[in-house]
Amino acid sequence: MTSAFHKISATKETPLFIFGDHASRYIPQEFDNLGLTGEDLTRHIAWDIGTETIVRDLCAHFGCAGQLAGVSRLVIDLNRDLTAPGLIPVVSDGTLVSGNENLSDVARQDRIERFYNPYHTALKTALDGFEDPLVLSVHSFTPKPNLGDCRLLDIGLLVKHDADSAEQLREMFMRLGRHFTIGMNEPYSAHDLNHTIDAHVAPRGLRHLAIEVRQDHIDTDEKARDMARVLAGRLEPLVNRSRIDIIKP
Repeated sequence: MTSAFHKISATKETPLFIFGDHASRYIPQEFDNLGLTGEDLTRHIAWDIGTETIVRDLCAHFGCAGQLAGVSRLVIDLNRDLTAPGLIPVVSDGTLVSGNENLSDVARQDRIERFYNPYHTALKTALDGFEDPLVLSVHSFTPKPNLGDCRLLDIGLLVKHDADSAEQLREMFMRLGRHFTIGMNEPYSAHDLNHTIDAHVAPRGLRHLAIEVRQDHIDTDEKARDMARVLAGRLEPLVNRSRIDIIKP
């Protein structure tokens, strides 16, 4: 039985929780690769390249708990509302996902019950176990989508409910050297793609960050571990600070 998620246990009482909605490219055998072959199974449409390594390394560094997706977002996108058209994508960045075409209501509900619901239930349970954590969502983006322009941004911070934490992290990048181009609500906006945080984090009023890293910075384990070290140094002050009041729009 395929696990909908992988839990990372805490080794310390660190007020931090880290998760990766798109950390896996695993497609269960019974789905026959959803009709895809070759690089379509390993490129960005299948997963957020490099994010599993970053989440695991950050959890190890801080001794905090975390959670990783257990299946590819092509099976079901865990960072989408159940009513979203892209929940089970038929086309992704110009690629037809034939295994998702004409999906019956029964097959759709099966994926929701096997993967989506357990993932979100586990995430809710994990957050219920904290009094007041900083919550970190880790994603990555392709330097050049097939249906889009080149992206020169190094790191994006998706901001909707907690602008203060994002500004603090951007300030830490500016202070600590090793220059990166940091953008707010780039290459995506949290006002468009923010379901998991909207559902579980914002209603609790928790400090949080949604980080997008360009994939050519983290497309090998070595580079992803280096980026995890970079992020850890810049996150330290935010993890250890006291609660801030969040003003929701």
